[in-house]
Amino acid sequence: MEELDNQKYENRIKIIVAIFVTFTITFCGTILGYYKYLDKKGALIKSYESSEEISDRLDLVRTYIDYYYKGEINEEDLSEGAIKGYVEGLGDEYTEFLSKKDFEDLNAMLSQTVGIGAYLAELKNSSDVVIIGVVEDAPAEKAGLKSGDIIKEVNLENVSGKGSEYVATKLKNGPAGSTVKVKVLRDAEEIEYDIIREEVKYYKIKHKMLDNNIGYIDFDSFTETSYSEFKEAYEDLKANGATGLIIDLRDNTGGQVDQVLKIADLFIESGKTIFITEDKNGNRINNNSRTDKVIDMPVVVLVNDYTASASEILTGFLKDYNLATVVGIKTYGKGVIQNVYTNIFGEDSGVGLKITVAEYYTPKGNRVHHEGIEPDEVVEENDNSDEDNNQDTQLNRAIEILKK
Repeated sequence: MEELDNQKYENRIKIIVAIFVTFTITFCGTILGYYKYLDKKGALIKSYESSEEISDRLDLVRTYIDYYYKGEINEEDLSEGAIKGYVEGLGDEYTEFLSKKDFEDLNAMLSQTVGIGAYLAELKNSSDVVIIGVVEDAPAEKAGLKSGDIIKEVNLENVSGKGSEYVATKLKNGPAGSTVKVKVLRDAEEIEYDIIREEVKYYKIKHKMLDNNIGYIDFDSFTETSYSEFKEAYEDLKANGATGLIIDLRDNTGGQVDQVLKIADLFIESGKTIFITEDKNGNRINNNSRTDKVIDMPVVVLVNDYTASASEILTGFLKDYNLATVVGIKTYGKGVIQNVYTNIFGEDSGVGLKITVAEYYTPKGNRVHHEGIEPDEVVEENDNSDEDNNQDTQLNRAIEILKK
């Protein structure tokens, strides 16, 4: 049994962005010019000398299976398993083969609003799944699940190592009123919960006025409506007297990059580089702002080691241009871009590939992948903190900065 250090807030869990909202990123957030660029090139299939050797080895393995294996053989499962293993051999956790069932499960999960109300991600260098947040008044919170809990079983099935997408599907696979049995690991103790699924409303962007005319905006991912919601939230705060702004990107695991570009546009004049992308051939593209500056007040950005991917683009941009003071702890460091290619075996085949196609850098050319972004001021998190009490050390520091 895996054990966690009891002082978990001193050795913070490092996660891979995978909150199930992040799945929307992968499928809806294909990156700007890259998608069009690759689409024009077309799908290039190369024949390598090694391919014949691989085929021979698979044929030999199949011979052994046919001769010795006592059991039923499913040809489709064998084929998909071989392809999955081949792609996994790249050693890139973000590149994967997506079977027809993978797509079906994903689509069902994204369209399903019934669940327990938990945000999930994967532990770094592992496919074990950790809870990084719970929705207020949703079943997970009411049952007692907490951030940092590692999900070990769902309905008595061992889900260790199966990834956040698989676990999210299992948690949501049932109608409202049905019960799901969940076992978690918390501080070296295994705890079981019986949780009744409900219709869950996941918040997108929250905003409110704090004391001292400080506006506060908090969102957990970049979705297709993030820009319009963010702009509306900012305008509402300003109309109500805000003279300073706190943007809370803690636990924000990423999202659609086109939304990041639009939000970043609000902070700077047209023509400035927001981030840089680089493909496998070393070709670099500057992704620039296109509209006039809108936000004209001091800004503080809150980050932690759950701040990943698209949220790191915004953080790096604001830091490089000194448009905001970044407060918290170093961000996760997910600085690569994926495209999804569907029906790769022919029309209606229903299978595809998610492939890492590029890496991104901050406007000053700083690498994000596996590096993360260091805050301007390092402030450790209090495990019992939230924005509604005075124990949130990071939020308190942000307020102090804006009060000056």
